[in-house]
Amino acid sequence: MIVLGQLLIFGLAFAGVTASSIGLIYFAGRAVNRAQARDNRWRYGAIAALCLCGIVASAALGFVGIGAIMYLAQR
Repeated sequence: MIVLGQLLIFGLAFAGVTASSIGLIYFAGRAVNRAQARDNRWRYGAIAALCLCGIVASAALGFVGIGAIMYLAQR
């Protein structure tokens, strides 16, 4: 059961990092495109920053979540 919980948290964290990385690449590319209007570039830049926060949050979920499950399994 504990291994299943660890795999689930690892899978969610990995999916979050992957999806956020793809979003970051997509929106950061559009943010630096000079052909876009200035307002759109600011909007895409803000969304790219949120994707970067998603990468950090997903990695933290995996780091803390797996450690918490291992701690609870030890008790």
